[in-house]
Amino acid sequence: MKISIKLEGYLKYKHPSNGLELNYSKPITISQVLKDAKISSADVFFIKTGDKIVNEDYLLIKSNEVKLFPIIGGG
Repeated sequence: MKISIKLEGYLKYKHPSNGLELNYSKPITISQVLKDAKISSADVFFIKTGDKIVNEDYLLIKSNEVKLFPIIGGG
């Protein structure tokens, strides 16, 4: 199965390759996908797959696009 990772916000600049694609032969958690893509979970505020907001423990069982949104600060 193919997992496409789309980076949003400043993550696009922190990880220059905006479109990452990883292939897996069995279901995998988003946490492991982040590790394989070398993206720190500390940089990610929320994760979307399709129309759902999910957490790092979410199990991907089919090809999917995962969107990663950074922490947004300000004041």
